[in-house]
Amino acid sequence: MEEARKRLRVCLIFIVALAVLVGCIYYFGDAGKADDISEGTLVRLQTESRVEKYGGE
Repeated sequence: MEEARKRLRVCLIFIVALAVLVGCIYYFGDAGKADDISEGTLVRLQTESRVEKYGGE
């Protein structure tokens, strides 16, 4: 029983470490692609504020 818990603990630690590694690779690998946006909607700047457009406080 103790041997099974030890294997399970090692397996879970390996899976978590692998998930963190893959997440880091994905995050840092995708960081350079942010400049090359070619599709989708990109909002750069809102030219007028809601207060100016609709009034209010």
